[in-house]
Amino acid sequence: DIAEGKLTEPISTDKMYFDFKTDIERLNSINEGVQVAVADQMKSERLKTELITNVSHDIKTPLTSIINYVDLLSKELGKDKPDDEKTKEYLEILGRHSNRLKKLIQDLIDASKATTGNINMDIDKVNVSMLINQALGEFEDKLNNASLTVVKHGLDESVFVQADGRYLWRVFDNLF
Repeated sequence: DIAEGKLTEPISTDKMYFDFKTDIERLNSINEGVQVAVADQMKSERLKTELITNVSHDIKTPLTSIINYVDLLSKELGKDKPDDEKTKEYLEILGRHSNRLKKLIQDLIDASKATTGNINMDIDKVNVSMLINQALGEFEDKLNNASLTVVKHGLDESVFVQADGRYLWRVFDNLF
């Protein structure tokens, strides 16, 4: 049964003699280990598929916007008298979405490196409070525009962790 991939039921040792019983118990133990490994592999594959689906959707959104604004910009520039304000606005939007797309692609590459263990980390003492306060400062306009009020506790005192500051910054950047 095990050789044919039927891993669900252990082999009964009720009517076996000592040597056979010991060997079958070991075989059942191997069978349990294989079941755990297969379950872990299946979970890993599901998570990878979910990641690819989510990232693909995230990449598609700014890419669609870029394509649409390139079309609008082409039409605007094709007019006899293009509107300079519209042109500037379209170019700003293209710049923002292009940078967002670039960041998403870099995140995907880094996630791929992390899952394969090929990522270089520079672990050092990092002040988390300072990083969060910097992120709050960077996102202050967006938070205000969204009418969000940040409530912070304990960020006035330094809190240190051992981490790679670049990647920890990206965690906070992505969370905000």
